[in-house]
This record gives sequence, C-alpha cells and structure tokens, in this order.
Amino acid sequence: MSKKATRSTKPKPDPDAVPQKPTVSAAKKVFYIADNLLQAEDGEQRMRLERFYHPGKGQLAWFITHQDRHIMEVLEYAEPRRSWLLNNEVCSNGRTYMTTPFDATLLALHHLRKHCSQRAMSLDSIGVDESDTSVNRLLTKFTNATSLKCVSDVKVSGDLTFYKYNAERTLAWLALKTRGIVAVLKAKQVHCGLGAKSENYVRSEKLVTETDVNEMDYMRMACDYVGRYLDADLHEELTRYLHIPSEIQALVEEKSTAQKRKSQQGQQGANSKKIKLANGEDAASKLRNSSLLDSDDAKESVTSPPTPAPLKERTMTAKEKALAKGAKGSKSIASFFKAK
Repeated sequence: MSKKATRSTKPKPDPDAVPQKPTVSAAKKVFYIADNLLQAEDGEQRMRLERFYHPGKGQLAWFITHQDRHIMEVLEYAEPRRSWLLNNEVCSNGRTYMTTPFDATLLALHHLRKHCSQRAMSLDSIGVDESDTSVNRLLTKFTNATSLKCVSDVKVSGDLTFYKYNAERTLAWLALKTRGIVAVLKAKQVHCGLGAKSENYVRSEKLVTETDVNEMDYMRMACDYVGRYLDADLHEELTRYLHIPSEIQALVEEKSTAQKRKSQQGQQGANSKKIKLANGEDAASKLRNSSLLDSDDAKESVTSPPTPAPLKERTMTAKEKALAKGAKGSKSIASFFKAK
C-alpha cells in the first residue's frame, strides 16, 4: 500500500466538535479523623481546613475546625519514597495526616502577649489592625473565658470583658500542664534520658526495677512538649520557672554522678575482699582457735604460706629434639635488631 492511500484512509478531524479537556485526577490524602467528628447530629459535616498562627513554628499552620467549637491540629508524617494504594489507584503522595485536639489557649497566648501586655483589651478588638483575619476568629470562637482567666487578668465593664496578659498566672498554668504530661509519661512507662532508645524496646521487669527514674528527665521532656506551642522566649521562661537545667549541664551532672557511683562501688569491692565474721574476727584467727587443726600445724598453715611443689623437668619429644639439633650454631632473631 502506498503512502498516498494510507493518508487518505485516516479520518479527518471534525471542526465543529467540542474540544475535550484532559482529565486531571483529584489530589488524594490520607487522614486519620475520629468517627464522632464525621457524624454530625444534623447530618451536616461542618469541618473546615483553616490556617492559624503557630507560635512554635513561627508561621501559619493548618488546623481543622469542627462546628466553630473544636479546633484540631493537623500533624503531618512524611517519609521518603512512600506511596499509598487506594483501591486500584496508586497515590504518589505517601504522607499521612493525623488530627489531634488541643487547647486553643496555647495559640491565644501569642496574641495576648503581643497586644495585651500593657493594656486590657476585648477579644474582638485584638488583631484588628493586622492583615491576618484568623486572629479574631481564633479568639472569639475557639477560646473561652474560663481558660483565659488562667493566663490573664479579667476586667468586666457592663457587657464588655477585657483581658490583660499576666505572666505569673501563665507560668503557673503552663507548669500544671507540664506536670500533667509527666504523669502521663510515667503511666505509659515512657523512658526518658540518655538510655531512652534502648530501654523503650526492652520491657522486662528486672530492667524497670533496676533503672533509676530521673524526675528531671521526665520534666524536661514534658516541658519540650508544651514548648512546641509557645514562643521561644516563653519556653525559656517556663524552663527557668521549673528549674530545669540545660542538656549540657545535665550531661555533666550525670557523668559526675556516674563516676562517683563507680568509685563507691570500687571502694566497696576493696573492702569486701577481706572476709569478716559476725563477731569481728577474721577467718584465719577463727581457724587457728578452733580444734580442727593441731597447734603446730595450725600455726604453720596460718602464719606461713604453703611451700610450692618442685617443678619436674619435662621430657622433650622427638620432634622438639630434631628442631633443637638443627638450630645449633644459628643466631637468634633478636640479634638482627641489636644496635651495630
């Protein structure tokens, strides 16, 4: 068949046909959300994906709100070279997203410290001059007066309520949250400190009883958990308020404690070498005074050490005799290394 005949058989495009747009697959992500949040009472799912300022990250972060009452943080777990198989489709985005509820007062602390440190202000007037409109929504919808009383001074004038940041109340409230996390870590038997990695995989009763529980390690880890939602300077103030030493100082103290414990164990081992009886007599004097040995034998065996038996000359084998005979007249290997 010629090229001319082949070209003539191809169908010509229809100029009146509507051009079809290429199909674009929708972005699919894997979320872990509680069932009670997905099942609304009125049949409507009022869940929104919004962005609020995160003090720990220093930028806007994603949050999920539910019916303008609950706020949940979106945690992202990303690992390299990971994908999902959804039905018959491979999703190249292998990231996992998890929602967890938390206290919105931690987010409100940043705005209270920024605007209400010098004067008292109402919640609807905080952040009005800022371009970020989510500040007003965060303070008016997801915070309550009960929690804000723990971190600020409240003044009521008629129908208006004004709040002023209180540093002492804030540190006391954060300290209570830190101690609550410490109790949870102990209940879950989460090991802290330098040996946390190895001890988390070994759950034997002997290891749990022999391991010294360091209260300060639990306090440091709990303070770091709370500090993820605080400004850097407020996290440092909380660390000083709880008298938590720095990690370098803790390592130095732990090393000195280990050396002191090792020296004490060595001293105890040296003292235990000499066996003492209950009445203070040593074993040699007790054996000498007993009637198990004669007087002369006892005195000789206790006071003088036993004389060693004379060594017998070992007879050489036939192979060793042949080697010794062949080595006569030859120099030793040490003579080659002598100074000349």
